Amino acid sequence: MPYLYQGENRMIKKIAAAVIGIVVAGGIVFAVESLGHAAYPLPPDLDMSDPVQFGNYVGSLPIGAFAFVGGTWVLGTLGGGLLACFIAGEKPRVYSAIVGGFILAATIANLTMIPHPLWFSISSLIAIAVMTYVTGSIASSFTTSGADD
Repeated sequence: MPYLYQGENRMIKKIAAAVIGIVVAGGIVFAVESLGHAAYPLPPDLDMSDPVQFGNYVGSLPIGAFAFVGGTWVLGTLGGGLLACFIAGEKPRVYSAIVGGFILAATIANLTMIPHPLWFSISSLIAIAVMTYVTGSIASSFTTSGADD
């Protein structure tokens, strides 16, 4: 039986795998962070346009609030990365790196725009990089080529 995706259709599949993985990763981050905002709501009198006031608020948050945020980034990396690898069916480290790279870039933007404790910033970036690697390793077991070619 000939390979289902040949030529141009195969390229569309590869691009779709990456795009769908990124969109799903973003959706996971959004959905789980929404739960975090429900668990740790913003104070009604907080002026988010005042960087000093907002920085003081972030600095006063309990560790659970940071765990929620960091956990969403890791879950998004895992879920979106696995889906991208599954759709692509090959080169799992490449597709997990594409999704993980997107989450990493979005996280860096978030950490730059919103003040976070240094320990959280460092641990989040490390956790995303590690989950990107783990996702590629897990996906190697169900892709057609297994390990990267």
